Amino acid sequence: MPDRRARLFEAVFRRSPIGMALLRPDGTFLAVNDALCAALGYSPEELLSRASGDVTHPDDLPGDEAQVQRTLSGQQDGFERRKRYLHRDGRVVEALVNVSLLVDDLGVPAGLLSQVQDVTELQNVTDRLRVAVEASQDGIWDWFPQTGQLDCTDRCLQLGGAGLLRGNLRDWWQAVRPAERSRLLRAYRRHLNGKAEQLNAEYRQRGADGVERWLAVRGRITGRSVDGAVTRVSGILSDVTARVQVQQDLEVVLHNLPAMIGYWDARGRNRFGNRMYVDWFGKTPEQMLGRHISEVIGPDTYRANQPMIEAVLGGQEQLFDRTILDPAGRERHAQLHYVPDVQGGEVRGFFALGTDVTARRTAEQALREQRELARVTLASIGDSVITTDPHGRVTFLNPVAQRMTGWTNEDAAGQPIETVMPLAQEGSLTPIPNPLRAALAQRTIMGMAGDTVLRDRSGTLFSVQDSAAPIISDDGELLGAVIVFHDVSETRAMALRMSHLAQHDTLTDLPNRVLLRDRIAQATRLARRRGVNFAVLFLDLDHFKDVNDSLGHHVGDELLREVARRLLGSLRASDTVSRQGGDEFIILLPDVHDPAHVQTVIRKLMSAVTAPYVVEGQTLHVTVSVGAALYPADGDGPDDLLKHADAAMYRAKADGRNRHHFYSRALHDENQRQQQLRHDLRAALDAGQFHLVYQPKVNPQSGEVLGAEALLRWNGPHGPVPPATFIPVAEDTGLILPLGRWVLREACQQAQRWVTAGHALPVSVNISAAQFTDPTFLDTVQEELRRSGLGAHLLELEVTETILMRHVEHVQRNLEALRALGVQVSIDDFGTGYSSLSYLHAFPVNTLKIDRSFLAPDRHGPQAEALITAIVGLGRALNLQVIAEGVEEPAQVRQLLRLGCAAMQGYLFARPLTPGDFLTWLRHWPAQHATFNLTGADPERP
Repeated sequence: MPDRRARLFEAVFRRSPIGMALLRPDGTFLAVNDALCAALGYSPEELLSRASGDVTHPDDLPGDEAQVQRTLSGQQDGFERRKRYLHRDGRVVEALVNVSLLVDDLGVPAGLLSQVQDVTELQNVTDRLRVAVEASQDGIWDWFPQTGQLDCTDRCLQLGGAGLLRGNLRDWWQAVRPAERSRLLRAYRRHLNGKAEQLNAEYRQRGADGVERWLAVRGRITGRSVDGAVTRVSGILSDVTARVQVQQDLEVVLHNLPAMIGYWDARGRNRFGNRMYVDWFGKTPEQMLGRHISEVIGPDTYRANQPMIEAVLGGQEQLFDRTILDPAGRERHAQLHYVPDVQGGEVRGFFALGTDVTARRTAEQALREQRELARVTLASIGDSVITTDPHGRVTFLNPVAQRMTGWTNEDAAGQPIETVMPLAQEGSLTPIPNPLRAALAQRTIMGMAGDTVLRDRSGTLFSVQDSAAPIISDDGELLGAVIVFHDVSETRAMALRMSHLAQHDTLTDLPNRVLLRDRIAQATRLARRRGVNFAVLFLDLDHFKDVNDSLGHHVGDELLREVARRLLGSLRASDTVSRQGGDEFIILLPDVHDPAHVQTVIRKLMSAVTAPYVVEGQTLHVTVSVGAALYPADGDGPDDLLKHADAAMYRAKADGRNRHHFYSRALHDENQRQQQLRHDLRAALDAGQFHLVYQPKVNPQSGEVLGAEALLRWNGPHGPVPPATFIPVAEDTGLILPLGRWVLREACQQAQRWVTAGHALPVSVNISAAQFTDPTFLDTVQEELRRSGLGAHLLELEVTETILMRHVEHVQRNLEALRALGVQVSIDDFGTGYSSLSYLHAFPVNTLKIDRSFLAPDRHGPQAEALITAIVGLGRALNLQVIAEGVEEPAQVRQLLRLGCAAMQGYLFARPLTPGDFLTWLRHWPAQHATFNLTGADPERP
């Protein structure tokens, strides 16, 4: 039986296709088989007369001897290594050697069994692939874990840093940032444990050239020992800095958009959510990832949304409104847009876009919809690699390239690159040259055009990008070329979609301010080169807010869409119509000849916009105000032109609306003055530059002092500023509220000082519309009366007819509340507004003030007297006091007394006085009145 086993071993030994040898402990050959002799070119007799070291490459002898000594000393049972033999004809034979220790019955080393596999041809193939990969800008690496040996290409060394230069993984590992190591280790373990088909990870590292990059390491286990231990891992190292930067920038944009954006897969699991979810549902993107939609939005909202979710997963786009309670308990209104994600005819999930429309429902302002944006979760795909010979005939496709082109390696071998990889320009099926041809001809790296598409073997189109490079040997021989590409269809589609959403208004799909500014900048550059003009028009619908308030925002939205359609239909294809939000539109008219041309366009636009509209059965009539600015006369850039067109539009509004206005130097100067006045007005309020003067109210017949009117004065930085100049600015800027409160406080305190001095005189204060309609107005009046200690009956508030006729119910409530406090109310400038006598009868007011215009020198005669008589009679009928202001001539006194009006104020009695001068006037008034009665009043009147 032992003889039989010996013969069997001898037969296996001799006939094995793998080279085998028995070696004595000193390294001399004891036995060799035919395969080893064939691999090295020696006869058995020649080898048996030699030692292993005689046929080993000199450079590999030290490593060989070290491994043999470790084996013979019992430190290891054997070893496996790559080494080189010298063929009998001098050629180098690349071999993979596996050496095992043989011991006798006493355990003493008796020799070594060496198995030698010729891998020379495999190494040649590897070298060619190494050249191909290096030409594709990727690095290739080969790691032998048991020995620690690490082989890398030059590109790999450049990307991976100086730690790779010593060929040891440990040195490279120490050079990797600690924060990145866990990511790499986790990816390797997933592949090692069979949870991932390959090692695939991205990390940051500073390369040998000192540049920090994002790198992608991809590879797989390519060798294991008999007991399953990993003996070899191979892969590539790629520079993915540009792609990672784009992804990071996209993440930043999406997370900072003022809209809720999410993606849910077909099972309702979250795959993406931006930071707005924190504000809406109290969930961070990290907390949401992988969770079911019901866990994020809550069970109640999920039940309400479930029909829409089922519909969108069925392929139907959904747009609906929803009211929720946010984490703070506030009620919020949202407009939700569910868009199905259809790929290959199958719904893979849906995009959820949420816009907060709470302000639109609760505020009395024009709708400013938030832009709706979409976000698609992109799966990372591997690069496709195709190599060719110097004639452009395909020699190799990697698996990704096979999937993208539909060609197998066998079918594609020898085919022209254009057959396997037909390219065309997006939007046109006309073939375009493959960049690999240029790379072969010019021996340089060539990139693809940005709009390149690939048609696979079945006719499917892919958007692709990347580059082609020649494969050149060390001695300059052109070996072929390699083209590396990847599918960017989803990325390009997403970029186009996001670009459109970011540059267009959601409601009308018109360009927004971002895109408009870019087109104005382009028009500016073109106009400078060609020496032509262009115009910017600013359009604003007049009283559009009334449409929203009376008919609802949905009608207002449809009206805005129709206005946009009419504007587009009235202009050239080269013109740009943009919506800025609300009811504002801006139009760019490139290449205009002169202002007359612009004026013609404006009239055409106004005619189109002001034609009647029929919206939901309602016939609507709107007018529009237009401002125009011309390049280069009115500005040489987008900011100036937009600002000046806006200013011209506001001048058109101020001139009565439903008209247009061109920007001019006079308008510029006026705007500058108004801007300076606003600045000075704010500074004046902080610096206390305002003061009050008081004009007496008297009865010239009886001599009684009826009270005083408090009048605001401002000593500006360049001298006194008339109230008629600064009061409208204060109202426009909102400063009238703090300024009006200061006037009320100062007047009440001064009136109380006079009471303390023995003069209990009513003081009247003018109240603006903004003050009277302010929700805190009544509280302000009560607070100032309390702080000053003034009796409410000594405070009179003067309001205009215009204020009374706005928001009648609110005004009446305020007047009733003031009467309950005991505060007097007078109607200032009576007769100049548009009062309704029925409302006047219902309003609890105390006094009518006849406007000074009725006493003007150019208004006299029977008609003027009739008007004054009517006002006095109306006052008597309604039991109201009547006082005339602006009395400057004795004749006016006689006329008023004759007509029945005994209460007056004006320069004839006293100009507005400081508090000190007012007390002086009070002391002298009796004497003045006595003189006045002798010279001014009609002695024939009682």
